[in-house]
Amino acid sequence: MSTPTGGRPATSGGPPFSIDLHVHTGRYSQCAELVDPYRVAGAARQAGLSGVVLTEHDVFWQDEEIELLRRESPWIRIYRGIEVSARGCHLVVIGIEDAALLDRGMPPDLAVEVAHAAGAAVILAHPYRDADPSLLPPDLVDTIDAVEVASTSFTLPESLAAHRLAERHLRPKVASSDAHALSRIGWAWTDLPSLPADELALAEAIRSGQGLVVAPHPLPRE
Repeated sequence: MSTPTGGRPATSGGPPFSIDLHVHTGRYSQCAELVDPYRVAGAARQAGLSGVVLTEHDVFWQDEEIELLRRESPWIRIYRGIEVSARGCHLVVIGIEDAALLDRGMPPDLAVEVAHAAGAAVILAHPYRDADPSLLPPDLVDTIDAVEVASTSFTLPESLAAHRLAERHLRPKVASSDAHALSRIGWAWTDLPSLPADELALAEAIRSGQGLVVAPHPLPRE
């Protein structure tokens, strides 16, 4: 199995704790059909990660499924989230327990409201790839909890623009792989000073700006 070059070597479990916040698998994301979820933990370990968040497109892993996956891979913290295809943008939501409240194509401001009511954090994913400004509320970025500024879905100009967007709106920055292949897991990640016990703790760490962006790979210039 190929693994990213330039990533952190396998760690002993001490700080900082590196979390890939945006990973897809073939279980529910057709665009990642070759990613066996039971091989994600091995790829994450080889990339030196402490944890990964499974964020399928508009589908939430069920309780029994995620628990089985966790039992099979006790050396990696596996969190679950969801990538919501909201109207005009994609939002990664971490910390919600009832994803039935989030619908594909729903207004993004409503998605943020629902997520926050559940104690979840909302990340604006690859804002310059999928976002349509004509469909977005003008104050949306002021309401989300973090801006994704690097992943395999970014070009260099998009990443620089996302950094500026986060800084302009005083939003925390995060990085992830947005992996749709095993070899991409850990391509970029977010370092945290402690390992969150669960999704709500991870959501709080994101909201409070504890994350440090780590993106060791050069991005394409166009």
